[in-house]
Amino acid sequence: MSHWDTDTLGPPRIKICGLQTTLEVDAAVDAGADAIGFVLADGSPRTVTPSQARQLADHAGDRVAIVMLLADAPPEMDTIARTHWLQLHGNESNSRIRQAASVTEVIRAVPWHANAAIRELDEDPHVSRLLIDGPYGGSGMPFNHQDFAPIAESLQTPWILAGGLNPDNVGPAITALRPWGVDVSSGVESAPGTKDPARIAAFCDAVRAASD
Repeated sequence: MSHWDTDTLGPPRIKICGLQTTLEVDAAVDAGADAIGFVLADGSPRTVTPSQARQLADHAGDRVAIVMLLADAPPEMDTIARTHWLQLHGNESNSRIRQAASVTEVIRAVPWHANAAIRELDEDPHVSRLLIDGPYGGSGMPFNHQDFAPIAESLQTPWILAGGLNPDNVGPAITALRPWGVDVSSGVESAPGTKDPARIAAFCDAVRAASD
């Protein structure tokens, strides 16, 4: 069982999301990421097709956990993640989450300020991981971690911190909230949709330094 698959406490797991090329996959793996994510939702500069996602996942092999990101997609799309993790990043209902969980492990993304939704999802046995994001999905915007700290301390579901993280601010964020994992996309890019191997490495190094 990989570091990503266990729900026990430990150093924050690292997920690099929005990868589009084999070079980016290799950069994330070489930097020590625990998981990589492929965006299949429309409207993002990081979107890949299902075929591209499968090819990239095949290239990664078993070197790292794979997360397929969907947003308000039809249930038949879930099968792309049958042997991987599935991240739901839209307005999916509880029944839709339950449906996805019948296919594979589900990560449910939710804005940090949606307190009632976070509490409800934390009690949902079909949610394997929570991903706490900025004001809206994929915004790349940070939020006030001190305001979220009381909720973070009460969560029972392993949760992943997202929202505007980068090599410079991820250390303090980990110190403030002690998440199960951290997720980054735009914070390790040289341009929208273009990952920078040096920034990926710096991000992973910063996470490990904060965990020492």
